[in-house]
Amino acid sequence: MNAEEASLLWNRKDDVEQAGGHAAHRQLALKHLKLKTVIKESHCSPVHQLAFNYTDEGMQNLFATVGNEQATVYDDLHMGDFIAVVVNFANQKTEHADGGELHTCTWLSGQHDTPHPHGDALLAVAGADHNISVISIVEARVIGLLKGHTKDVVDLSACSSKPGLLVSLSKDGNARVWDVSQELCISCYNTDASCLAVSPDGAFFVTGSKKGALHSYQIAAHQQQQPVPSSSDKKCQTASGSSEREQLNMECSSSGRHTETIDCMQFLCQNRLATKSADGRMCVWDMAGRQQLSAWKVPSNNVGGGWASRCRFGCTPDGAYICVGNTTGDVYVYDTADGKRMTHVAPIKVSAPVRACALSPDCRHLLAVIGNGFIFRFEYRKPDAEVSNKENSDTNMIASDDE
Repeated sequence: MNAEEASLLWNRKDDVEQAGGHAAHRQLALKHLKLKTVIKESHCSPVHQLAFNYTDEGMQNLFATVGNEQATVYDDLHMGDFIAVVVNFANQKTEHADGGELHTCTWLSGQHDTPHPHGDALLAVAGADHNISVISIVEARVIGLLKGHTKDVVDLSACSSKPGLLVSLSKDGNARVWDVSQELCISCYNTDASCLAVSPDGAFFVTGSKKGALHSYQIAAHQQQQPVPSSSDKKCQTASGSSEREQLNMECSSSGRHTETIDCMQFLCQNRLATKSADGRMCVWDMAGRQQLSAWKVPSNNVGGGWASRCRFGCTPDGAYICVGNTTGDVYVYDTADGKRMTHVAPIKVSAPVRACALSPDCRHLLAVIGNGFIFRFEYRKPDAEVSNKENSDTNMIASDDE
């Protein structure tokens, strides 16, 4: 830690105390977000996903993006409050994989079973070549390759409580459960899913369908001891045992139900599940009580077709706030407890769909990917430091040399 970073950390601690605590400071930060940094990735095409690393508490400064054939990892707190590129991966053709466009990514815990004394951060990426690549951030290379899917992989999900567990979904609805350390598929399921999320304890995963339905699939403990053949889905089902699904009948009003394709979902703390459909309807569910806790509608969301047009949402590690965008470039933050809108921001001179967004743990940074390769970072600025007639006039423009 250098002197500048130490000074910034001290000032942030002082800000929290003046605001009346962590919760109050986060609310204050959300009300005073200003566009300060813009990054242009070199692939000049839409970024499909953006995600902070919330699997390991000490790695929460890292976030990753995937777009075109590239996956890029950034440090959101470099030198205190700047952004720096940490690792860039190009999914090019090799003797081991065909390469191609990347559609999705998720973070895996790298603190266990690693030869590195200070731990590691692992990023799983996948897309058009049907394979899942596991990237070590410390080594800056692919250390694992998961093969089995026969169609494009469009969604990945993992949980920190079981570091080696990964669940994937391909365009044909084939969902697979992986033991990452062994590079083995331990079970698979034929589904009608459009997206999925694995539970925090790794006991089951939930899928959303194109008709707005939710289904649950159990991950049995004994399945984790049997590798599954990848040559065909029929063999996969036979080897994995029972793949029966349970439809989740949640209690809610008729206006609170999803009627369009569920395009994104994430588990929150306290056994809650957040879901979003293509028309902008968002719901937070109590998985234990099987009931809806809150629901709201994101403005200006046109119903799109397929995974390529979806707008993914992000959330804080404690699940208190959700950030989500729409098809016109606006980004909103909501309180998950009651669906109250906390803030609304928008980029300058850009009107394009928000493909993904993410929120830092302290709510000081809100990131969104909009247009062809642009990452916008909205940052907390103290109210007394605002300049009323020059809002956002000192925005930094950064070109990311992802070569």
